[in-house]
Amino acid sequence: MNVYYKIGIYLSLLFVTSILSEEMKVAQASEALRRQLTDENPRTSLGATLYPDDQKYTRDIDLETAESLLWKNNLLLIASRFQIDVKKAGILQAGLYANPNIAIDQSIYAEPTQRYFDTTRSGQSVVQVQQVFLLGGKIDKRVKVAELNAKISEQEFYDLTRALITKLRRTFYTIYFYKKAVVFYDQSIASIEKTVESSELAYKRRALLQAEHLRLKALLFFLKKEREDLAIKVYEREAELKVLLNDDMYRDARVEFSPKINEKQLDSIVPNNVKLEDLVEIARENRPDLKKALQTLRYEEANLELQYANAIPDLSFGPVYNRGGTAFQNYWGVTAQLTVPLFDRNQGNIQAAEKAILVRKQELKNNILEVENEVAVAYQSARIKDALYKRFIDAYIKDYGSLSLDMIMSYEKKYITILEFADFFETYRSSVVEMLKLQTDRMEAIENVNYAVGKGIFIPKSENQTYPKSEE
Repeated sequence: MNVYYKIGIYLSLLFVTSILSEEMKVAQASEALRRQLTDENPRTSLGATLYPDDQKYTRDIDLETAESLLWKNNLLLIASRFQIDVKKAGILQAGLYANPNIAIDQSIYAEPTQRYFDTTRSGQSVVQVQQVFLLGGKIDKRVKVAELNAKISEQEFYDLTRALITKLRRTFYTIYFYKKAVVFYDQSIASIEKTVESSELAYKRRALLQAEHLRLKALLFFLKKEREDLAIKVYEREAELKVLLNDDMYRDARVEFSPKINEKQLDSIVPNNVKLEDLVEIARENRPDLKKALQTLRYEEANLELQYANAIPDLSFGPVYNRGGTAFQNYWGVTAQLTVPLFDRNQGNIQAAEKAILVRKQELKNNILEVENEVAVAYQSARIKDALYKRFIDAYIKDYGSLSLDMIMSYEKKYITILEFADFFETYRSSVVEMLKLQTDRMEAIENVNYAVGKGIFIPKSENQTYPKSEE
């Protein structure tokens, strides 16, 4: 009893020591995480800043730099890469053999010897070792299922990348054209403020009607309100871009972006140069969501094979040693165990796997149909907006540019009234803003084509294609 008592105390101390060790590891991990989320790590700290004052900071950035930062720093992409590693670890687990099973049977009290836990030759002890052998090729089929599951995760990563790059480009173009509109508003507001000041003096001298004076003040108020609304939209888009880039240089809320774009390169994009049939074919070959649907179908087919293999019973085999519990001492034998598939032949799982294949086939057909229509809609929209933009851009710049100079000169020489000038300026403002909006809509429509196709078909010539290339 003293020996077993000591053994019990030793095992208890070992158990307590292991618990304390695990608690220390958890505490160390928590402390490391706390340091990572506090000022000790400025990269992820909400309170850390690179800018000590309230001054605004403007940072130049081009689209190629933004895309490289997205690939490097975006947290969703990093998490998706880890998810792929998780699924690949499942491949390793699926290929492992079952562990051997060891069973020990020791008598508590031996009647002939009047001893407890008698481990001598007079007592009874049984030792049995069994190894499970998976029959029907279960291990290979499990590995195949795990591999297809990892491929599905890879296609999810490519699909996420496609969405994030498209969002990045749309946000980048929106910020660029919205900021151009803000600059136009600033210039217009400065001109109208001078006009309002002059009209204020004229109104006090009774050289201007109150209605005309109020009309100018209303125009100034309208311009300032539109300018502030647009500035808020720019701020929101910049916040989205900061999340996408996740870079220390642009992280601070006081940082403003100054996108660098060559508009001539944007104008060189011609959607009509590509046929719709070619775009649909490219989409069938490159869309990650289509490849994911195809891999999902293959996964279900592999799962059906695995379920058929699971209907085959596994064999448990191993030696057994019995001392004192049989007709003679020191008995050695062999045990084998096999489940008889009399009632449970895995019929339910097999039937479910068969139905799942039918479901995935219909989903794949539906996905193909959706992709074809999505490409067609995006292509037609890009063609219409590109044609509208190129139809009016040259005439707009030429006609309004010369007319605005004439109207300013006419107003200065008192050939036209203030109200006529205000009406013209309001029309001119509306035309400039709508043209900038049309440029934004055109680039968004072009990016919609790239997104629908799953490949950078229409991109500025000087920019590198960074749309993901997914593999089978």
